[in-house]
Amino acid sequence: MAPDRAIVISPSTIANVGPGFDVFGIALNEPCDRIEVRRSSEPGVRVESITGAGSFAVTLSSTRNTAAVAASKVLGTAKADFGLSMRIDKGVRPASGMGSSGASAAGGAYAANLLLDEPLDMNQLICCASFGEEASSGSRHADNAAPALMGGFTIIRSYEPMDVVRVQPPKNLGIVASLPEFAVPTREARKKVPQKVPMRDVITQVGHASSLVAGMCSGDIDLISRSIRDVIVEPARAPLIPFLKEAKETALRAGASASFLGGSGPCIAAFYDLDRTDGLQIAQALQVFFEERGMKCLYWVTTWGEGCRQVRE
Repeated sequence: MAPDRAIVISPSTIANVGPGFDVFGIALNEPCDRIEVRRSSEPGVRVESITGAGSFAVTLSSTRNTAAVAASKVLGTAKADFGLSMRIDKGVRPASGMGSSGASAAGGAYAANLLLDEPLDMNQLICCASFGEEASSGSRHADNAAPALMGGFTIIRSYEPMDVVRVQPPKNLGIVASLPEFAVPTREARKKVPQKVPMRDVITQVGHASSLVAGMCSGDIDLISRSIRDVIVEPARAPLIPFLKEAKETALRAGASASFLGGSGPCIAAFYDLDRTDGLQIAQALQVFFEERGMKCLYWVTTWGEGCRQVRE
């Protein structure tokens, strides 16, 4: 019989990973959201409290909170005869480019699923979580929710029907996520995405995306690094991110194999080889870079992580 209560840890993620807009995503080992749900006799989903990083900016509304919307979709899809109450502890700051809404949406969907006698499958969960993302950004996408649920590197082959492929990244793939203090709302960043692009840019983008997948599958960090080039979306969003080009160059000089805009930003992500480079050097170089320009900068020196998991207390 399914439990009446569940606690879930849901990881931060980096979406797009260069050329894979709305398709690629990778889970980080840290930071994470923590979501607790309890079965309720009252229908619907009620958010009792939100704490943690940037919690003041997250709504309690059950129709607009990403975790609540995703959990409600799970209950509705399963035709559950109960509701639930939810508590959220944010480890991922909203408007960061590190999958804050995706972590909550994935965690809400995963936690609700644990209370079902007949759980949904993974693609159904990702679909439910994508509706949570829509509530936050105004656009239904799953490139953060998919890796948050499945872990590793994910590829959304299709949205209709939802079909996601998981790839195990190289064991020695190090990731630095640097977060300057300003915010870039996903809703605003998505307005910058061009609707028409030249065919030569499409060809370039497909080439880089394809070889990036090959690098992930073969464990070739050098190939991955050569393939992280976005000629369509990142250039259009660059005006929203002060010093983006210079920050990426700083990361490369400090030893990163590749540096790119994390999701919609302002996160500056960097890949490096754990066996050859000290990620702390990269993180501290970026921190100094932004502080010299009057901005505080948090960082995480980490690697790729697993997906949502249940915490037993």
